[in-house]
Amino acid sequence: MPLDVPSPDISKLNNNFILGEIIDHVRELSGDFPKVNLDELIDQLTQVRSKKFDPEVQLRGFLKTFEKTTVYRDGYNKLDNRTKSRLDAFIKGRSAADVIGQEDISLQPSPAAKDHFRLLDHSLQPSPVAKHHFRLLDALRKLRIHKFDIKSLKKDLKTVDVPLIYENEAQTELMEVYSNVPFDNWGQSIHNVPKITVVPTKVKGIQNLVLYARQHNLRLRCSGYRHSWSPIFAEEGQILVSLLNLKQVTEIPDPTSLEPTRALDKNNELKTIELASSNALSAPDKRLVRVGVSVTAEDFRRWAVANNAWTFPMDVILVEVTIGGVNGPICHGAGRRHKTLSDLVRMVEYVDANGVRQQVSDPRLLKAAAGCFGLLGIVTHITFELDAMTYAVLRPRKPPIGLAIPPIVTADIPPALRKDFTDQQYADALAEFEHQAANDYYSEWFWFTYQRTAWVNTWNTTKDMTGVVGYPSPAGVWLQWIEGWLGGILSSSKFFQALPGRWQGQLLATVGMAVLPPMLLEDPNPEIITYVPEALHFRRGVQNTRVRDMEFQIPLSPKAGSTDIPDFDPVRRAWWDVINLVYADVSCPMRLTLELRIMGGSDILLAPQRGNTLGTASIEILTVPDAVTDGEWEGFCQK
Repeated sequence: MPLDVPSPDISKLNNNFILGEIIDHVRELSGDFPKVNLDELIDQLTQVRSKKFDPEVQLRGFLKTFEKTTVYRDGYNKLDNRTKSRLDAFIKGRSAADVIGQEDISLQPSPAAKDHFRLLDHSLQPSPVAKHHFRLLDALRKLRIHKFDIKSLKKDLKTVDVPLIYENEAQTELMEVYSNVPFDNWGQSIHNVPKITVVPTKVKGIQNLVLYARQHNLRLRCSGYRHSWSPIFAEEGQILVSLLNLKQVTEIPDPTSLEPTRALDKNNELKTIELASSNALSAPDKRLVRVGVSVTAEDFRRWAVANNAWTFPMDVILVEVTIGGVNGPICHGAGRRHKTLSDLVRMVEYVDANGVRQQVSDPRLLKAAAGCFGLLGIVTHITFELDAMTYAVLRPRKPPIGLAIPPIVTADIPPALRKDFTDQQYADALAEFEHQAANDYYSEWFWFTYQRTAWVNTWNTTKDMTGVVGYPSPAGVWLQWIEGWLGGILSSSKFFQALPGRWQGQLLATVGMAVLPPMLLEDPNPEIITYVPEALHFRRGVQNTRVRDMEFQIPLSPKAGSTDIPDFDPVRRAWWDVINLVYADVSCPMRLTLELRIMGGSDILLAPQRGNTLGTASIEILTVPDAVTDGEWEGFCQK
């Protein structure tokens, strides 16, 4: 039966009110969803509302809420036995630290991870997800057992219209090739069927592929983890070049955050990290590194921490992304002193439209080549300028939303989020915000929909390694992974989709805010010292929850009467404009977060930050797929 929930009073619409709505009315869905443990859900939300909960207890309660549902059991059955036993032990009451023990993220790889590493070791084995599209499989197996019969092989391939692409000069290695495999991007906003999908491992293979494409009048586009929401991938009936194994980029949850560290595949030329043997730069605290485009951010994070010498000064948060995928669309991190990752590029190596290997190192030309959205050719390797390793001093906070980024006028704060603060408190909060935005090494602010608190993640660095810890801890990484796995189950369940948008947003915010430091019962002003790459990638398993996203880049202008002091008033206005747009639509199109990062400008020609000499305010809005299905998201974005 449908929910009988009265239209909410906007002046009361905050996390406390919505939690009360759910507690009072969710039992109305018991007849439609008998396998959802509503008593457990109500108990957990009651504890959250009274601020007497423990984050691990809360996550355990959410697992208990859904553990008898079909969608949960389906997801559970896909886990390997070790992960299942650990999950069972956690649900029964053992702490995450006790479940993980002293291991440093050396969990037994799940079936997805086992397949992934086996494929790295045996490059002739195809991606399991596309087996039924792949007739080259039988021929490739024959090559391992019998003599090389090229005539027989070519005859077999003609029947399925799959090309024979050699990966080496000796013509003894064949590229992994598929025909007519349906393509979906991660955000599920792009759907098509390329004529051919390939997974190259050699530069020579890419050259031969380009020559084949020219001969058959076909276009090529690359993809990694497929995170873009825009149509920058291969088109219908063309060629898709996948930089990673197809199973790895299509299966959720992604296990890489839980996998033990392994050596990069020595047989894959596109998955290499080569540090310059000597410093080719004038500054002693800089070093060049040549990186293959198939290296993931998780690969590079582990390499940087293990060597404890060099690091990117900024990066995206997620680790499930390729270096090629970060650089091509000119991605960025945070901190007004930092430009984009493409601004760190010192050389681009690529295969051009004629199948010829090329490289660009001229600083003037790199302004076009370093961030080219795939228009230059098939990029194979990128040389970056790294910084010497330093250590982030994290001091995350959860202040009231009105003090996190103070509004221009207090009337901009929706009534449901208002609290009584003195003029001095607002003045102090504004001074702190402007100082952090202008000066901190990293500066970022989050607001989960309808929450009365924000999450502020701004920090600086030190060269002193005293007290450095891995972050998150092994138990913390495991909790984040379980949270992401549960989020995928929750958001794909019929129960979740039957809830009002504001309820969906509240459930996601409840889980999301609970695991962000400082957690309840912890020191409200924690200090965590960790490696810069650990701090940049503070959230693991982001891949496990599909979202829709739109990002805006706002140039910072000088304050009146100044030429070099940025005016943050337009940023404050934009921040509160979004919050008020959320309150203007009770259907709650934005069901996840509002995020603000302050960063620098850029010298890259296609960068939206280009020319922003005083910096850029990067504002993102995020939601879940159900808001798109409900027809609410696109209209909200256009406002």
